[in-house]
Amino acid sequence: MPGTIPHYLMSKDILLIDDEKDFSDLTSTMLEFHNLNVKVLNDPLEVLKCLDEHQYGLIVSDLMMPNMNGFELIKHIRGRDSYKETPIIVLTAKTLNDEERKFMLQNNIHLLIKPFEPQGLIDQIKVLLENT
Repeated sequence: MPGTIPHYLMSKDILLIDDEKDFSDLTSTMLEFHNLNVKVLNDPLEVLKCLDEHQYGLIVSDLMMPNMNGFELIKHIRGRDSYKETPIIVLTAKTLNDEERKFMLQNNIHLLIKPFEPQGLIDQIKVLLENT
C-alpha cells in the first residue's frame, strides 16, 4: 500500500506542534492510523520543556502561532545539540518571502503547503524517517 509506514520506522516518535487544536487532532489521528507515535502540543512554549524530556525522531510544526512563531521555534530546536539533525516538516498556508525561504534551506526544513493531501504528509514522513 503506498505510503504505508514500515514497522521499523514506527518506533520513531513524532512531535506535532500546531495552535489549531482541530487541525492538530485531525493530523495526529491520521498519523496514528498509520501506526505512528505522535505527541501533540498546541502551545509552542511547551515544546522546549518537552524536548528536554524526550528525543523525537521527527518534528512537524505550524509556522504561524501565538506566543512564538515557527521560525523562532525552529531556532530554539536547532540550538539543541540533540536536535541539530532531526528532520522538521513545516506545515503552513503562509507565502514565504526570500529571507524566510533562505532560513528554511539553511536549517534543512521541509515545507508542506496547507491545504495538503494527507498522503503527501505520510509520504514525506516516511522518506525522512528512512533517511535518519
